[in-house]
Amino acid sequence: MDSQEPHPIEHTPVLRVGNLEHRLHDAVSGESFTITLSQELSLQAGVFAALLGPSGCGKTTLLTVLGLLRQPSAPESIGAFEISTNSAEEDAKTYDVKEIWKKKRFKEIEALRRKHIGFALQSGELLNSLTVEENISLPLRLNGWSAAEASKRVDELLRYFSLYDDNDHSRRLATSRINKLSGGEYQRVVLARSIAHKPRLVFVDEPTSALNRELAYSSLATLKRSLLEGETPSAVIMITHDEQLADDFADVVIRMEPEKGRAAGSVTEINYIQHSEPLSNLKEVS
Repeated sequence: MDSQEPHPIEHTPVLRVGNLEHRLHDAVSGESFTITLSQELSLQAGVFAALLGPSGCGKTTLLTVLGLLRQPSAPESIGAFEISTNSAEEDAKTYDVKEIWKKKRFKEIEALRRKHIGFALQSGELLNSLTVEENISLPLRLNGWSAAEASKRVDELLRYFSLYDDNDHSRRLATSRINKLSGGEYQRVVLARSIAHKPRLVFVDEPTSALNRELAYSSLATLKRSLLEGETPSAVIMITHDEQLADDFADVVIRMEPEKGRAAGSVTEINYIQHSEPLSNLKEVS
């Protein structure tokens, strides 16, 4: 992949994007829907961002474009689209995603997404034919982790997200098939898998919809704490309709609204908050 010179990670945003417009077009009905991010969004490592807005304004579509799951409809018109990556083995590098999309280097997009981006989407997309621990280990296997490293990381995440048996702390849940899980257990596995490979950028879509209030709060606290640990913290963008969760967890609040008279939605506000909930006050899953 093309990259700029290495930068000190503390001065380099994990994600920088601006003047982004994406159009969805239904060839059958002829209808179109446009999302717009006209101002610049810049997320540093360790930042937890909340994306809020009414249903149908394009939040999930924006998430899929920023997460490289969907090609922008007009990459040449984007003002900026950069992702910074870092690992213990290499210095931070900033990738010009706009140029990669323009030149249709799809394999590079795929590699960047696989290695450095994590997803916890509403559908979850866990594989019913695999166990909990096999699902969590999938990103590790795809990224070449050794069996020993993967096993250690999976065990760590099982403990983080309380996926051991509640009564005797056994590994019963770890070896359970996905279709045997409760809704809350399922979503905790989705969260664990999204960060298994220690990505630099994590996208989370309504992660607490199947969780009660206490478990939702503690699961997000666990997610936030795990992403801030170590030498290479991640940045997170979370779609939520819950204003209280945004208040408690977000360092950045991004708001979207539908555009009157148009089949369109746009980012109307980006609020960088100086003081979010102290990490020491957040309670993990118990």
